[in-house]
Amino acid sequence: MDAYHIAVCVVNGIDYLVSWNYKHLANIQKERQVKIINLSNNYFREFRLITPLELLNYE
Repeated sequence: MDAYHIAVCVVNGIDYLVSWNYKHLANIQKERQVKIINLSNNYFREFRLITPLELLNYE
């Protein structure tokens, strides 16, 4: 389901996926992996996997 949620966001141009799930989603390793996959599939828009607290403080 995590991959499905990421794919829906990327394909529909949603900038953020907000989650408390540090283990599977909201971590820098996963964000880097998603970025590599997106670039290799011609999705160049910036996409972030972040926690609700990061969203509140995001500039």
